Amino acid sequence: METDRFTAGATTFGGDLDCGSGLLMLIRAGLDRLEPGQVLEVVSTEPSVWHDLPAWCRVNAHPLVGAVPDGDRTRYYVQKGTVSRGEARPDWGVQVPLRNGKELDTADWFVGRVGDVPDHAATTDGFAPRGSVLEPGAPDYDFFINDKDEVWADNIAELYEQATAGQWDASRDIPWSHLKPLPEPMERAVCQIMTFLAENEFSALYVPGKFISRINPRYQEVVMFLTTHMMDEARHIEVFTKRAMANGGGLQYSAASSQLSLKTLFDQTDFSSASFLLSVLGEGTFVDLLRFIQDHAPEAVTAEIVRRARIDETRHVHFGVAHVRHYLKADPANARKLIEASHARAAVMESVAGINPMVQEALAILAGGGIEPDQVQVGLARVRLLMKTMHENRIKRLVTAGFTPEQAQELSELHTPNFM
Repeated sequence: METDRFTAGATTFGGDLDCGSGLLMLIRAGLDRLEPGQVLEVVSTEPSVWHDLPAWCRVNAHPLVGAVPDGDRTRYYVQKGTVSRGEARPDWGVQVPLRNGKELDTADWFVGRVGDVPDHAATTDGFAPRGSVLEPGAPDYDFFINDKDEVWADNIAELYEQATAGQWDASRDIPWSHLKPLPEPMERAVCQIMTFLAENEFSALYVPGKFISRINPRYQEVVMFLTTHMMDEARHIEVFTKRAMANGGGLQYSAASSQLSLKTLFDQTDFSSASFLLSVLGEGTFVDLLRFIQDHAPEAVTAEIVRRARIDETRHVHFGVAHVRHYLKADPANARKLIEASHARAAVMESVAGINPMVQEALAILAGGGIEPDQVQVGLARVRLLMKTMHENRIKRLVTAGFTPEQAQELSELHTPNFM
């Protein structure tokens, strides 16, 4: 509407609301729809607004440029300022498409302001969701990882969707009632393997947990994925422990060499190095181990347990490979940093000559089908073949992640004999 001095861009009807009972909420909503400099007309029948609105306008830097009596009501004219909420404006009219007409996928939310993933995030962004407009004056947070290249994987949203869809229950999704008694040597071997798997999964649980609170929430997809990673590992610890206890056996021996190897993972302070050592090398090798156990499992319950765990671990490996690929693409010189981390870990493990003997014996009994001499001989041959397969698959993963074949060969030979 035209007045003597300006044209209103929008009108808000406040009725008899006063400034303490909802009128200011309507005014803020009206101003949010305008560009700085445009004018909002506010129509009110409440007399107290004449005194209260000018003070609110001064505090919020929205000039009150006019007030015109009109019978039993007054028309106020508020010009939108540029100070109180900054120059940025929230998205409006950005609609994420549905997949198959019914699913809202995380991978599709990279539109508008939410889709703007910064190369460097400010620590003052705090816990404000990426895409929101943050009011100036927010406090500083002690996030240590504020650069995209330090954590990002290009397929992170797809991996998160797979993770949430793939959750399972260690109490109800395993056919525990089908578990049958085994000969004592075989049950002891299974229990020893389950003990070894569980202790390795503690490492895989704690390592990402160290970094979640350090990552700037502007990279929320990575944080969200790492929480599913931790949930997977907690479930694996649960299911491996239950299997050790469910058939008349129990948890067996933990070697000092295994604990030394796992501590070298826990001691990592750089996210990319930790992700590389844990997910690309460690969990990648672990996937081959789980496949081996599944192929030679003495009964269906153990096979089902490691099958489900292997699917989860494969997803973790995919994240590790995708992150390292992004990390090396951002700066090829980062390869040297990861190689040095592998050498440092190998130096700590110099005193460990080979596979944990207790685990090697258990795997040989499992793969050979028992403890008769010919069975042990077959089992040990199959374990040696497993080690060869692990080495070949590590090289393939490392090349996929961006290392040269020569670097991949070197890194694979450096990997700990603890598997993880």
